[in-house]
Amino acid sequence: MVSLSRSVLPALLLGGAAPAAVLVAGTAQAQSVRSFDIPAQSLESALLTYMRQSGVQVGYEPADVAGQTSAAVSGARTTGEALSQLLGGAGLTYRSTGGTAVRLQRISRASSGTQLGPVRVQADAGTGSARTPIETAIGAVPGYRATLTATATRTDTAIRDVPQSIQVVPRSVIEDQAATRLTDVLQNVSSVQLNGTAGNRADNYTIRGFVASRYAINGFPLSSAAERPEAFLDLANVERVEVLKGPASVMVGLTDPGGVINIVTRAPSRTFSFDAAVQGGSFDFFRSELSVSGPLNASGTLSARATGAIQTNGGFRDEARASERVFGAGALRWEPDALTRVDLTADYVNQKQPFDRGLYADENGDYPHDAGNYLGERWSITAAHKLVLGLAAQRQVTPWLMLRATGRYTDATSNDSNAVDLQGLEDDGRTLRRRVTTRTEAPEDLTMRLDALADVFTAGIEHRIMMGVERSRGDFLFRSARANIGAIDLYAPVYGTTPIPVTRANARYDYAVRNWGFYLQDQISLGEKWKALAGLRYDRAKSFTDDLFNAEQTRTDDDALTWRAGLVYQPTTAVSLYGSYTKSFRPQQGQLVDRSPLDPEKGEQFEGGVKLDVVPDRLSLTGAVFQITKQNVATDDPTDSDFSILTGEQRVRGVELDLTGDILPGWSVIANASYLHTRITRDNVFAVGNQLTGVPELSGRLWTSYSVQGGALKGLSLAGGIRVVGKRQIDLANSFTIEGYETFDASLRYAIDEHWEASVNAENLADSFYIEGVQSESNLYPGTPRRVVGTIRTRF
Repeated sequence: MVSLSRSVLPALLLGGAAPAAVLVAGTAQAQSVRSFDIPAQSLESALLTYMRQSGVQVGYEPADVAGQTSAAVSGARTTGEALSQLLGGAGLTYRSTGGTAVRLQRISRASSGTQLGPVRVQADAGTGSARTPIETAIGAVPGYRATLTATATRTDTAIRDVPQSIQVVPRSVIEDQAATRLTDVLQNVSSVQLNGTAGNRADNYTIRGFVASRYAINGFPLSSAAERPEAFLDLANVERVEVLKGPASVMVGLTDPGGVINIVTRAPSRTFSFDAAVQGGSFDFFRSELSVSGPLNASGTLSARATGAIQTNGGFRDEARASERVFGAGALRWEPDALTRVDLTADYVNQKQPFDRGLYADENGDYPHDAGNYLGERWSITAAHKLVLGLAAQRQVTPWLMLRATGRYTDATSNDSNAVDLQGLEDDGRTLRRRVTTRTEAPEDLTMRLDALADVFTAGIEHRIMMGVERSRGDFLFRSARANIGAIDLYAPVYGTTPIPVTRANARYDYAVRNWGFYLQDQISLGEKWKALAGLRYDRAKSFTDDLFNAEQTRTDDDALTWRAGLVYQPTTAVSLYGSYTKSFRPQQGQLVDRSPLDPEKGEQFEGGVKLDVVPDRLSLTGAVFQITKQNVATDDPTDSDFSILTGEQRVRGVELDLTGDILPGWSVIANASYLHTRITRDNVFAVGNQLTGVPELSGRLWTSYSVQGGALKGLSLAGGIRVVGKRQIDLANSFTIEGYETFDASLRYAIDEHWEASVNAENLADSFYIEGVQSESNLYPGTPRRVVGTIRTRF
């Protein structure tokens, strides 16, 4: 007989989400505390609310609960305590069926079931500003250590149950480190490096050796028609940053094989909260941000959050203009009953900064070791603005079935005004030719998803099934005009080239993509110790390029079937051993020199690892070994950079370690180490065996913080860390290497009371010169010199 159970399977934020899932009552994980608010009502309705608020699946026979009335449950309790109190005098108990599920049984025949223990009443967590927040898969993390994720499966899932490496950097780490860039945050994750900023427009990264051209926000990758983010990410509205390692096409669609970065934004809360910060520091840096959230009606069914930030930064690049950014975000949540949720979100960013290609190296690998060496002009500017709208709705239509619809619309424009590009050196090795480009890029994107999520018990096996369809359409307008300008001395630049020349059009095209995706995923609990994950996705991707400048048109039509499969073995509650296989697929924008379209990139990964609680419920370690192979790799054609060539196949083998959590009360750590062995394995241009561009063989970071727990110094926190990055290759020809570096950081923070704190953070204490991002010999991005930032923060 097949029996059905109801459980809330949360989406990412734009898809709506329920509180986090925990392991079944009766296991060690059942002692995790969650917040409950369940009025007395019919038992079946109360069980639906319980499962939504706990994430625990409850299977039952309809006749066992028919006509029964539940007791009320309110406040912070473990899932086992809450279920025991809810059942009250209903004559029912429960037993574990594995994974995140329990089965109700009548007490008269429940000798093998879990006996209900006494109820322990606790204060309502999170109602006071000093209380520890209760973790959810898409919400705040108490401390440094996250145990739940919605990125890997688009359902609430314990990180230990995911057969892939996934790391989470919560907001608490972002604030402790006074991070102001996404790059600062991602330093806390193994095998992630800054690749470049595309002229100081937006960041992109390498993950496990491969460039990840786009990241995702709340599970939706950025515009499918753009090759990079539209603007820099502002951290004011970021709740957590998650990195899922390896191919992730089954979950997020057309992506790169190294992995996906998913930004989870801050959601509205049912209780009032307010936080704000003012920062100031080196290089004329100033920033202010605030976020306010709470209910909009007495019942709390309607809640909202508003977030804003203003930032200016003089920067450390000589003669470059200051950067400016204004950011605003809003979120509205409607929960008319326990089974329905609707979310509306919007955010807007407007930025203006110097266009900056970084430093330039000659053919021998020599370049200025001066972070202030700016090779543009003060009138070289790039600016962008972006609007993002999100709508999501979910409804639990039956005890075992939930339907949800999610969508995102993006409209952005970036303008480069007389952007100075670097063209090459004269024979003297120091006179650098330059040109200016006036450029407009305008991406627009609409992506929609429809999901059905079902929980099924079959022959004692628990299935968590998700199936759905995704439709996206992206459009990209590109206009460009160029002119040559005067050269500049590479080592002793003299600025002030005038007059600014009149540019002439060199490119004008419209690019459109239309994608369909169909997917199916099954999370399977095979008893207490074994879990399996299987996913299948079919993508159909069409693109159309109308080259208005050359009066040419190009069409592509690609499709692929990708899949992933993984298995987890948990001999104890503190150890998870896993293995998995995953694939990726991504169409490529660009042409060969004969103007034929590029074949899509394809990737596959084999991974095995361990997830270990070094200190139970406090300190977690993830160790992984993997191999990723990427085919149909595109790079600039050496005879004409406006076209591309497919360089064959590349492979990365690696070992990673990530450690997060508390060593002792008040002593927190987040650390990582990575070894990557990168190679070209097949190519018709570059030598087989060459290493990949900009990827260090060894890298890692350690950050640790200690808060005094008592006495006269209570409220004082000391923190510090080191980052180490090895040498990197400048190009696929391995022409020369860029040297590695180490930087040291420190922080001093004092909590004046439960509402106010002051801190000072120092970055790159030794004031070392280093290259942070390596894209090519003409795109070397220097790291920040010594920088000190002071912060005043308040919370209510």
